[in-house]
Amino acid sequence: MNIKKRALILLLLICPALTILAQETTSEIQGIVTDDGGNPLVGATVVAIHTPSGTKYSTTTRKDGRYNLPNVRIGGPYLITTTFVGYKDGKEDNVTLLLGQEYKADFKLETSSKQLTEVVVAASRQNKIFNSSRTGSQEIINRTQIERLPTINRALQDFTKLEPTANGLNIGGRSNQYNNMTVDGANFNNSFGLSSVLGGQTGSQPISLDAIEQIQVNVSPYDVTQGGFSGTGINTVTRTGTNQFRGTVYTYIKGPGTQGYNVENASVPQQQFNFNLRGAAIGGPIIQNKLFFFVSGEQVRQTAPATSIIASDATHAPAAGAVSIANADTLTALANFLKSKYNYDPGAFQG
Repeated sequence: MNIKKRALILLLLICPALTILAQETTSEIQGIVTDDGGNPLVGATVVAIHTPSGTKYSTTTRKDGRYNLPNVRIGGPYLITTTFVGYKDGKEDNVTLLLGQEYKADFKLETSSKQLTEVVVAASRQNKIFNSSRTGSQEIINRTQIERLPTINRALQDFTKLEPTANGLNIGGRSNQYNNMTVDGANFNNSFGLSSVLGGQTGSQPISLDAIEQIQVNVSPYDVTQGGFSGTGINTVTRTGTNQFRGTVYTYIKGPGTQGYNVENASVPQQQFNFNLRGAAIGGPIIQNKLFFFVSGEQVRQTAPATSIIASDATHAPAAGAVSIANADTLTALANFLKSKYNYDPGAFQG
């Protein structure tokens, strides 16, 4: 009984430490509210509204005039307003939040007793690239970039390469086997190491790009909330519904007629293959400003030869680039031997 109690106490002590290594899925809004003389305003109300969904976050300023709105959903646009008795309201709109970002929104409120022909709101916008809140080298790809930038494989690799040190999923000179990929904070790694991402051996992706809101590539973070990797942390957050119904339908087709086979004097044998990716996504409100839905489905169907290499014989020169050193006569003799001796048909050895 004593051993069980000690084990239980040890487990309870370890569990809080494990939560420190959770990956980022939200953003934060912070700043300071002052009057026109630069003095901090205590108890000013700050409200941030996610315009597409109507989600509202609110807080009040502390003694030093500072405020924090943690765990705010990413994306936007946001409308941030500040109110205080006896002062004009402060507003900042069209704010888009990035994954793991600490967005700075400072306000200087004018007294309402002043006659103003035009309300001017002074708010500082945090630089996306250079600012004191960034915790290490990172790259963030938002939804606009995902929709506008070209993608060949509809894969994460097509967007993580925007990080300057990226070579596929090998980032910062480190093998992708040391990376940690998450979707909404849950690990999405390939534990067997057969591919850089889940589904890589099947030629498909673990999650559709249409279902991803933002991608964060953490190369060298020194944030205690980041952990579980010695290479790169790739955090993704999925999309949610909004107050507007929106949907997409798409298909991508590839076959023998969509690629080339000649490079200068060398020719690659043409193979029969078929690739068809199709999908659809839709999202919208169930209850306005309160409850939403988002559904995404994607399917990949493909047929392809196991290899494009052909067996060597007198008609194929080694310079063709896709000819094996295995001789066709030898492979045919081996197949005939298996059929006659063991009644086993090994099938075709090429094509």
